[in-house]
Amino acid sequence: MSLKRRFNPFKKTYGLDEMEMLSFLGELLLFSDLTTDERALFLPHLHKRTYEKDEVVFLRNDPAHALYIVARGEVMLTLDQDEETEEIMRVDKGSIIGETSILKNKKRFVNAVVKSEKATLFVLPQVSIHDIFSSHAKIKVKMLEAVSNLYHDLNQDILKTYQNSHGFFYMSNVYNRK
Repeated sequence: MSLKRRFNPFKKTYGLDEMEMLSFLGELLLFSDLTTDERALFLPHLHKRTYEKDEVVFLRNDPAHALYIVARGEVMLTLDQDEETEEIMRVDKGSIIGETSILKNKKRFVNAVVKSEKATLFVLPQVSIHDIFSSHAKIKVKMLEAVSNLYHDLNQDILKTYQNSHGFFYMSNVYNRK
């Protein structure tokens, strides 16, 4: 007797809009290792928000209470030091900002400000992320591994930039290497 996969009439199906969003999430680093059904758990928690040019998404040292996914437009990430502000990078569709919200009790590293005329971002509250984590340990592990890999690569880029600059460099040199 062969073990064929049988049609399960009770398996969740998704509409066209849901499938587009699940596919979009699957292209993002934090969600790429999740199955479609695992990504689907986040759909009810994603809130679409439109921002205007020069509107602040978040500021450095703000509590990291949400993750942001850029769906349309451009967001500039800056770092302020004393009276100076340095642009470290610009992100657009398919970028995730505020990934520190995956971790509890963290603050923002940078400022995020909309630079295009309008930008559409999906906001995923930290409380929703951690609610999903509390009942789905595999999702938590996969997403924490993705954040760990992201931070590892960034630290490696910082070290390389530091070594190549003999100790003086702009953070934008690190973020714009890719």
